[in-house]
Amino acid sequence: MKEITLLTAIALLAGCNSSDFPPAHDVPCQTPFVDLASSGASTADQAILREASEDFCAVVAGKDPIHATFDDAAPLPSDGGTKFYIGNKYKLTVLSSLSSFGSFNGTAHGPIIEFDDSFAPGNTNEISSIRVYPLPRENPAGR
Repeated sequence: MKEITLLTAIALLAGCNSSDFPPAHDVPCQTPFVDLASSGASTADQAILREASEDFCAVVAGKDPIHATFDDAAPLPSDGGTKFYIGNKYKLTVLSSLSSFGSFNGTAHGPIIEFDDSFAPGNTNEISSIRVYPLPRENPAGR
């Protein structure tokens, strides 16, 4: 029975795109970089961070990234639909992966931005916002 549930989930996710996932909240995305304009960062660095933030928020809102382009060279994972994009000084992964936590079976979805080491050489060069949505439940009456 578990195999049937997994196969059903894979079949359902095969046709999913980022617009199939609801926004994380009914409030505007909290941009990962707070008060960028008064941060003292150079204009060029602010532009990179603004683009990364806009892509991040687009994915959180259930949309495709605005600035980053699809990475044709990235390997295609077999996890339910994760996609890879390349931005200016960052890589964007739109995670969409079947996940289980105890008896909770779902799809983990959201953005992961990893900045190039040349741009973010410190310990924190990755930001993310992953949410897990439950898989459709089986209907016992429909057996």
